[in-house]
Amino acid sequence: MSHALTSRKRHLNAANGVDLGVLYTTVSAGMLLARRYLTGRGIDQEFADRYGSAFGRTAAKIYRTSNGAEPRRAWSNVNGKWRRVNGYLPTETDVLDKAFDTYPRTADYVAPELAAEPTPVEIYNKAAGHYPAQFAGITGETLRAAERAGGTEAVERFVNVHLDDLHTWKQDTEDYDRAMVGDVDKAARREVQGRPWDDPRVQRWMQAERGMEDYLNARDTFNAAVVDWLYDLTGTVEVSDVPRPPAPTIPEGCRVPGCVGTWHYDDMCTAPLGEVQFEGEDVSLPAELVADETGRHIVAFAYNLSSLNIRREMRDRVSAAEFTAQLRQLADAVDGAAAFLPA
Repeated sequence: MSHALTSRKRHLNAANGVDLGVLYTTVSAGMLLARRYLTGRGIDQEFADRYGSAFGRTAAKIYRTSNGAEPRRAWSNVNGKWRRVNGYLPTETDVLDKAFDTYPRTADYVAPELAAEPTPVEIYNKAAGHYPAQFAGITGETLRAAERAGGTEAVERFVNVHLDDLHTWKQDTEDYDRAMVGDVDKAARREVQGRPWDDPRVQRWMQAERGMEDYLNARDTFNAAVVDWLYDLTGTVEVSDVPRPPAPTIPEGCRVPGCVGTWHYDDMCTAPLGEVQFEGEDVSLPAELVADETGRHIVAFAYNLSSLNIRREMRDRVSAAEFTAQLRQLADAVDGAAAFLPA
């Protein structure tokens, strides 16, 4: 084989090994392509992809008329495929500029307006602006009316919904406080500075600013209403003072070991297994082994009507050790009581 043929074969092998993307990008480097030009003029990519070809044909026609020749050729990756397209040197930008003014779709193009980023004031009022009105006027009588209409279950639903809303409201106010720092806070104040008090923008800003104060007032008012209902301070709901029925006699004795007899009047045996204490007065997570006419079961429950959350904070090893000891003790008791349950 001649030296010329061997050299040609080497060149062909080398060419086969070249990445086409790298090759086409290198060949087209520095050239202006229709779609890239459009996006550089502020056209959004979707518009450029849809009308780039038609715009390119308009530019090519202008180039032929002005120069009496065909535009240079380049490579462009369109939707994942490499295609031969017309390319222009940086000195030929005037051709594309003229095409931009000539092609009807680009000449009439109006850039879509970007949605303004909502401010912390807008975010807060959208999320929590309805809460002050929701909690206004709630009293013990509100709960008594719910009780007359649907019993204690209706009151329980009302209370649970509003406790959840109070918790969400608090989170919204804390998010607002974290967002309103530095330049953001200054910009919000400049927005309302000098405007009359009845201006809607001033009202929205004031509502967001006093969010935590409104939340605390609503929480205290709601808690007072619950206490009023619990103790029926007005006496408008008559509750029959019927003594509890006597505890039934269980011939075989208590159904579970360690029963304290508290719920015998409901034909139920209960044996406390232990509890985990949390912050706040009488806030805990107890567990009991229970036996009634349906059988034996273990119950773990937490209930505190006036608490928005159940938490316990530990800041040193001693307090952490006390907490884990309670957890282990409760876990061991539940594990032992499980032996009384069906397999």
